[in-house]
Amino acid sequence: MDIQDTIDRITECAEAKGWSVHTSKNPKAEIWQFEFSQFTNAGQDFNFSAEMKDGDPDSLIKSVREYYEGFDPDEEAYLWIGDDGHGRNGAPYHVRDIVADMEVAEGMVLDLLTALEEAGFEPMWA
Repeated sequence: MDIQDTIDRITECAEAKGWSVHTSKNPKAEIWQFEFSQFTNAGQDFNFSAEMKDGDPDSLIKSVREYYEGFDPDEEAYLWIGDDGHGRNGAPYHVRDIVADMEVAEGMVLDLLTALEEAGFEPMWA
């Protein structure tokens, strides 16, 4: 399997879970940047990035896992709370709704991670 086949399989896997995927390659290294985006229930255009090194899908899975494990719905919600204690920039008005939406986002990332882990990618050298 060549690198483009691997990228295509990753993209198909993510799109099957509702994600949009944009990829780019670092011109100075064998690192591909994946930008995953999807709308939450409250309409947030939620996105995050993960890296794949040397064409190894396991490195991408590791990167997504690290993002998931470091994701804190409360901390993410805090970023959307205005000075008046309510949602800003289109976020839901009530803090509990913002937190709930961030919990949905966390679940979306876990769903993607699980799908990637279960996809059974072959190592590039196989």
